[in-house]
Amino acid sequence: MGGGAAREQAATVNGRPGVISWSEDATPLSVLAFTVTAGHITQITAVIDPAKLALMDPPNPV
Repeated sequence: MGGGAAREQAATVNGRPGVISWSEDATPLSVLAFTVTAGHITQITAVIDPAKLALMDPPNPV
């Protein structure tokens, strides 16, 4: 990963709250999905593998 700044955006990931980050050229860098129980984050699932990210269809960064 280069030294450029990433952009992040809140998102719904498979029905769960999450965050998507993109590089400056709008390439997805990571997808995080949070499991929330009784108002607390109890699990975080992260996808950072470029091959897996390429199979996803995240929204365009805003």
